[in-house]
Amino acid sequence: MQQNTRSSSVKIREAGLKDLAEMQRLERMCFDIEAFSKFQLRYLVTTPTGISLAAEIDGKFAGFIIGIINRNRYGTYGRIYTLDVDTGFRGKGTGTELTRALLERFKASGCEKCFLEVREDNDCAIALYHKLGFENKHIIPHYYAEGIHAIKMRKDL
Repeated sequence: MQQNTRSSSVKIREAGLKDLAEMQRLERMCFDIEAFSKFQLRYLVTTPTGISLAAEIDGKFAGFIIGIINRNRYGTYGRIYTLDVDTGFRGKGTGTELTRALLERFKASGCEKCFLEVREDNDCAIALYHKLGFENKHIIPHYYAEGIHAIKMRKDL
């Protein structure tokens, strides 16, 4: 099912195993040594509580986002595992549209909050998440390669 989003040129659709090669290519492009492996991406795409969305611009695979719905004694919440946008499609609202679409799915599934981790030196991603209403909660020391800290972020849905 394809749906139009706020930006007329970005189309958001469900992502699946047919997209795995493109997803892996983008994951490596965006995250290099910290990229999820093909096996890990396959798991995230096929897990029953997962939501995987792809963005297309002019029929080309421009990016994707993967999140998981979790339930525990504190409630139901979503967690964003990865957001990847091809360098050729950045600055066109692709990351914003993917994240908004995932947050809408989380909310429709009963999630009360959404969490994610982002490298403390990823200024573009941090700005995007702040624009979408995420708040910094705390620092996770040495979360990424080379000892880079993560910022744990949260958004109330």
